[in-house]
Amino acid sequence: MNNETKNIIEIKNLVKTFDDRSVLDGINLEIPEGEITVIMGGSGCGKSTLLRHLVGLLTPTEGSIMIDGENIVGISENGMNCVRRKFGMLFQGAALFNSLTVGENVALPLREHTDLKDTIIQIIVKVKLELVGLTGFEHFMPHQISGGMKKRVALARAIALDPKIVFYDEPGAGLDPITAAMIDQLILDLSRKLRITSVVVTHEMKSAFRIADKIVILRKGKILETGTGAQIQNSKNSYVQQFISGEPDGAIPLMQTSEAYLKGLLET
Repeated sequence: MNNETKNIIEIKNLVKTFDDRSVLDGINLEIPEGEITVIMGGSGCGKSTLLRHLVGLLTPTEGSIMIDGENIVGISENGMNCVRRKFGMLFQGAALFNSLTVGENVALPLREHTDLKDTIIQIIVKVKLELVGLTGFEHFMPHQISGGMKKRVALARAIALDPKIVFYDEPGAGLDPITAAMIDQLILDLSRKLRITSVVVTHEMKSAFRIADKIVILRKGKILETGTGAQIQNSKNSYVQQFISGEPDGAIPLMQTSEAYLKGLLET
């Protein structure tokens, strides 16, 4: 990161407890503007809870979250809505409205948050769909396209308002390896072409190493390690190496992963 790059997100001493259980335990993290930051970790590590805090769906027990210079902790609903206009969100299941066409899905945030004329909105929709490789699909219904195409429609919708930040929740979930790699390439291309800051929550190691400028690994609600892909691959931490390799034997006992899974179910 060069000296001119600023941090568009700054998380300080973030704590979240549920019934006296610490799910996030003192998170401190800086996310540079214009870069791709990947947040990883095993089941129950806190990565999904962290993402929900970043988009304003959860309020922390302690700590602050600065997004583009504004602390969203304790902010009013109107204030949070203004902040949300600065970011887009790609949900794990695409979350398209099945009763709307592809074009209508992409147009939805434009209709809800702007006063643009319909002719202008249609032009923007065409441009966004072209960016994700779906030119001419405006009139298709979601059930007429594949899972990978649905993800691309959702990505076009996420960038409809020209956000500064896009949050991705498991973008490759449910996709075959080739389609998942295509989504990764889109994330890279859009981040570079549009100078978008991307925050990606995933457990897919190949995807992380493919796209990340910085990887953040969580464990038990704490940041275990951060670094470039090469730094993470060369980590001396036994947990990190087991997470990369996916081996059943190592620093993470089987019983512990089962307990983490149950804990994750309780948090959702």
